[in-house]
Amino acid sequence: MAHFSKIVRWIVSQEHLYFLFSLLLIVPNLVFFVTEPFSITVGIAAILIPLACVMWLLLVFKKPGIMVWLLLPKFILDGGQLILLYLFGESVVAVDMFLNLTSSNASEAGELVGNILVIILCVFFLYTLPTLYLAYRSVRLKDKLSQGFRKKWALVALAIFIVGGTSYVLTPDREQEVSFKKDVYPVNALYNLYFAIEKAGKNKRYHETSAHFTFNAKKDETSSKREIVVLVVGETSRAMEWSLYGYERETTPRLSKQDGLVHFTDVITQSNNTHKSVPIILSAASAENYEVIYSQKSIVTAFKEAGYKTVVIANQKLTTSMIGAFYREADHFIDLSSFKTGSLLTSFHDGAVLPYVDKAIKENSGNLFIVLHTYGSHFNYHERYPKEFSVFKPDKVAGIRAAYKKEMRNAYDNSILYTDYILSELISKLKQTGDCTSLVYLSDHGEDIFDDARARYLHASPIPTYYQLHIPYIIWFSDVFRTEWPEKYRSAVNHQSAPVSTNSVFHTVLDLGGVSTSQSDSSFALTQPAFKVRDRMYLGDHDDPIPFWKIGLKELDFKMLDKWQLTYGER
Repeated sequence: MAHFSKIVRWIVSQEHLYFLFSLLLIVPNLVFFVTEPFSITVGIAAILIPLACVMWLLLVFKKPGIMVWLLLPKFILDGGQLILLYLFGESVVAVDMFLNLTSSNASEAGELVGNILVIILCVFFLYTLPTLYLAYRSVRLKDKLSQGFRKKWALVALAIFIVGGTSYVLTPDREQEVSFKKDVYPVNALYNLYFAIEKAGKNKRYHETSAHFTFNAKKDETSSKREIVVLVVGETSRAMEWSLYGYERETTPRLSKQDGLVHFTDVITQSNNTHKSVPIILSAASAENYEVIYSQKSIVTAFKEAGYKTVVIANQKLTTSMIGAFYREADHFIDLSSFKTGSLLTSFHDGAVLPYVDKAIKENSGNLFIVLHTYGSHFNYHERYPKEFSVFKPDKVAGIRAAYKKEMRNAYDNSILYTDYILSELISKLKQTGDCTSLVYLSDHGEDIFDDARARYLHASPIPTYYQLHIPYIIWFSDVFRTEWPEKYRSAVNHQSAPVSTNSVFHTVLDLGGVSTSQSDSSFALTQPAFKVRDRMYLGDHDDPIPFWKIGLKELDFKMLDKWQLTYGER
């Protein structure tokens, strides 16, 4: 009790509270000093400059608790930042994370929050709430900061600012391209919020900025039979977890037996975020020219212009993102999430798309282009497949913790096994038509599942890992297709081990359909001899192209890239 009484007496002094608030307000900066790849001078500056600013702000009022309450939005931001640092281990809250708040559906958000609730509560009760309580105490105290104290520490803060600024200016390693909006918290977080708001505005104006766009698409090649092209957009699937790619578990037994199937082994996604990766898959945009996404339309419109009937069936709620805008370009857009009448925190299994595919094939006698957006292997993994696919056990997960890694991997592998079933069923349906058919599948990105010493989990982190980058990508060609256009099949086989990115999909799928447009480029099409190997770019947080091996990958990631024989440039 004596110690407790001393603590109570200590915190009834406004001067003591001033110093405590100064420290609490730069807690994220102190953590960043450990987690971020700063040079020592930038790291010091990134602490001292915010510390000086905080010290000045707290001196505005004679009771520093008043300013703490005025800075409540910062404490909310700080709390969120600490939670993200727990999840991802590094980096400031990113543009994509702000955008995910508006593009994620209730199911995704509910699953994530439910599984990190303990961490959220810890941050709230151990950081946010005590700080706000102390601010309340400061406001209620009769004690005030003296004029002499305020002048003295304003000068000290000025000296700290000068030291921090000098350290920043004198940073010797200019290759880091240091900048306040990149390196200094919370300036970088606020800049990212501004960038996200600007980007959300562009997304909202998409219908206006793309209204007059046309692909001038035409059908250059015509089969003697009806043509059906199916594009399946997967979710959170890792190539390393597919037995088709060499995984020790039989997770893709059906696909492994399919004739006419080509799987590409060296594929990197251009983004670990669905709301950026999928638009790249569906359009002529890529990391190198991402801005065209706001002025052009999607592959759905290209096929429509070429005379195909277009059908999109989505098992995720995507109507608030650019993806939803692209999908609404179809002749028929079926949003399965709108049919769900039960809990907001559940979704259909991906098998729900199959009857709608049957219906589309039966009701359309002409050429047909189908896009399927599945839920795939998105967390919670054990909710992504029916009970009969619970092969690898135990597969029930009580929470997001490394202690449950075995259960998580079992459930994740079961979700891949179910994906194998869905794709095989689709191929079977296409075979039964006897038409000239093809199917393309790839995942939007991968996922971390406590794979190594970093204990990272989920995806969409500002700095991705190997596990988020390496994705499965397959093309299946029917017998009729291979008979009529054998050179396309041969080209795909010849490029099976070529370095590929998700920006190849738009051009490859158009080529499968015999469609040419003003935007199509045969040097990106895996089904063309003209396919060209390029340095593969990753779409950075501010939509800038970065060689994927230079986005902050660690030695553990490069070991995995080498293990799976993926191609990258000079480090």
